[in-house]
Amino acid sequence: MLAERLRLLEDLGFDQVFLPDHSADLRDARRPWFDSWSVLATAAVVTRRIRIGTLVANQILRPPAQLAKQAIALDHLSGGRFELGVGAGIFPWDHYSVGQEPWSPKERAERFADYVTIVDGVLRGGVFSHRGTRLWVKDVVTVPGSAQRPRLPITVGGQSPTLVRVAAELADAWNTHGPPGASDTEVLAITAEQNERLDRLAEAAGRDPASVRRSYTVFGPWDPRTGRHTYEEIFERFLAAGVSEFVLDWPGEAHLEEFERVAREVIPPLRTG
Repeated sequence: MLAERLRLLEDLGFDQVFLPDHSADLRDARRPWFDSWSVLATAAVVTRRIRIGTLVANQILRPPAQLAKQAIALDHLSGGRFELGVGAGIFPWDHYSVGQEPWSPKERAERFADYVTIVDGVLRGGVFSHRGTRLWVKDVVTVPGSAQRPRLPITVGGQSPTLVRVAAELADAWNTHGPPGASDTEVLAITAEQNERLDRLAEAAGRDPASVRRSYTVFGPWDPRTGRHTYEEIFERFLAAGVSEFVLDWPGEAHLEEFERVAREVIPPLRTG
């Protein structure tokens, strides 16, 4: 069933398939849940074209150098199709699963800046050291580096000021699903504001803002399965807010027909428009 679903997504023409990285299903912890990295290894061998990755890997669950080496292995296994999404790790149960009390927002942010710096350095191969505010590594030897050069792409997923800054300085893409509990209009407005802020931060870091892709995970008040918004409206509104890529949740059997229609009829013109 899982392999069939992965092949279906490829056949429908999607560019990427991402898996979250948690200790349990965030919607219902009692539902079946497999380790995302094991499933991604399956995806690497049962697909041929579609890019695969995490959205997002969880800093509380995996040390940064080890995470980078896992990503490198899957990059080679997939023939250079892996993309690494990284997040701060906000859910308490993930912290409990590794025997830690949940970190404060300040601690998550401080760790995350060091975390992505280490991941970025190790992905490039060779010997890497870093001593940061909260995290350090020394003489990490990585042979080989990423199959993609100079390294496989990194996506930073999150909305705090620190995460947006890290995305602007180091990442290839930034992903958001909007602030939890915000209304649809608030999510749209905040996403547009954060996109503008990311532009300014990228310029301050000496980067071309256009080099950082912007993606929105269709979620919460914009979820088309609620019947309030169509996929067409979502794409139009968020493209105008500066988003260039969209992440769609697996629809479930009740909404699969509409999901397939969107993949075949709605998305292709957006690529050429």
